[in-house]
This record gives sequence, C-alpha cells and structure tokens, in this order.
Amino acid sequence: MSSSGNKFCPACSINVNPKLWTAHTTGRKHKQKVAELKAEAAKQSKAEKRAFPNEASDEFNIAKKPKIDPSVSSSSGGSSNGNKHSEKADGGQKNELSFIPAGFFDNPEMDSKTEASMTKAKELDAEYSKFMNEISQVQDDVAVEEAVEDKNFNHERQLEAIDDTMEYWQSLNELEKKKEAIGTLKKKQNEESEESDGSDVDLDLDNWRSRKIF
Repeated sequence: MSSSGNKFCPACSINVNPKLWTAHTTGRKHKQKVAELKAEAAKQSKAEKRAFPNEASDEFNIAKKPKIDPSVSSSSGGSSNGNKHSEKADGGQKNELSFIPAGFFDNPEMDSKTEASMTKAKELDAEYSKFMNEISQVQDDVAVEEAVEDKNFNHERQLEAIDDTMEYWQSLNELEKKKEAIGTLKKKQNEESEESDGSDVDLDLDNWRSRKIF
C-alpha cells in the first residue's frame, strides 16, 4: 500500500483506491492482463531453458576435436608393410598428441558463457516465482475481500428485510387503528342520529298537545 493509502496492482502497474480494489481486480481488463503476464512469463522461461543447453552443446561440439584411436588399423586386409606403415603413422600421431598439454581443448569462454546462461536462467526462475507469488497473494486478498463483502451484503439484506417487515406491520397497525376510529365515529354518529330522531318525535307530541281546538 502506498503512502497515499492506495493499493498497488503489480499486474496492471497502477495504484488503485481501496474502495475500488475489488471492482478493479474482478474487472475484465485486470483478469486479461494477469492471464497475458502468466502466459508471457511461462513462455519466456520455457524458451530460455530450451535455448541454454543447445547453445552450450553447439559451442562444446565446435571446440572439441575428435581423438584418434591408435589401436585401430587402417585396413584388415592390407599387407604387412601397410600395417607397419600404419603403426608408424599411429605412433607418430600418438607422439604428437603426447606433446599437447592437458586442458588444451578446454574452452574457458564457453564455460563462462554456460555458467552465465545458467545464472541468468536461475534469476529468471526466481523472478517468475516472485511474480507468481505476488499474483497469488493478490488473488487471495481479492477472495478474502469478496467473502467479507458477501457476508456484509447478506447481513445488510437481512437488516433491510427486517426493516421492511417492521414497516409493513406498522402500516398494518395504523390501518387497523384508522378502521377502529372510523367504526367508532360511525357508531357515535348513529347513536346521535337516533337520539335526535327521538327528540323530534317528543317535540312533535308536545306541540300537538299544546294546540288549541277551536
């Protein structure tokens, strides 16, 4: 993580805001870049391992000269003079080879190149292993963050469901109260209406009794 609080993505070589880290690592471009880097690193490592032994073998074959075996005669069906001549020639060649110092056919330059190639191959393997470890670590971090986010998301959904249920029951309770209030109001109005009708009847009777008959 950088001093600014951002996370560094080794695959894309960019700094990413922690809030956008999951979106970045699960994005198509990031996954494509990781796949390309894996394929390129594997291809390069394989090519290097295949090329180094061939180069060393070619240089060694060029530097090394075939030795002459003095025990082999020139021809099995030749004359005795020919055999003697061959023995003399072989003896001369043997004497000539005896004057060649030990290590004459050694090639320090080739050995140095081979050693350098092997060292380079080891360095490439180490870099590749380090890169793969970084990619694996990033993937592990993403998996952990996704698991945490899924857990938090499920928890939030449960809380939202509980809130929705409580709001539903609260609304239902308010409707029941309104219904009861309306029923009470209607009942009261009916009672008042009945009382009003009774008062009107009594008033009419009183008026009739108070009338004078001429």
